[in-house]
Amino acid sequence: MLVSPAPAPAKICADSIPATMIDTVRSATARVGGTFRFKIAETMTLEDGTTVEEGTLGYGLIRSASAAGRHNHDGFLDLEPRYLMVTKPKGGVIRVEVAMDPTLPPVWSPAELLINKAAAHVPLPIPGIVMTGVNMVRWGRNITLGPGFNFAVIPVGKLDGPIC
Repeated sequence: MLVSPAPAPAKICADSIPATMIDTVRSATARVGGTFRFKIAETMTLEDGTTVEEGTLGYGLIRSASAAGRHNHDGFLDLEPRYLMVTKPKGGVIRVEVAMDPTLPPVWSPAELLINKAAAHVPLPIPGIVMTGVNMVRWGRNITLGPGFNFAVIPVGKLDGPIC
């Protein structure tokens, strides 16, 4: 069986830096304040001339998380990339503050079929009651973000002007 490779991280706007997760974060076990690591997927030069090499490590925090539960409640994750550890040309490292690209969704959760949500609110009594009863006992789904999950970060110094 052939498996297609994961799509490459996309550059969302001129100042965004494509990144990919290193660690795995699961909504079922994630806790607020937990940490995660990511790496830069493409060499970039910041406005001040600092070069951020491909593979540069970044660190972030889990802002909020919720495990799946009854009543068809899906789990979710809210990740906050914080900084990159950029190697200086003459040795040593500097810390470059980053944030999640604001054009991306702030919270990640499993995609939910709209038909299930819509069917529970159908004004017809029988289908609406059936779907409501099913949703009372149905567990939602958790989400896992890990290696291969691509997103973008933006240097914090760029948040004072237009983003894209």
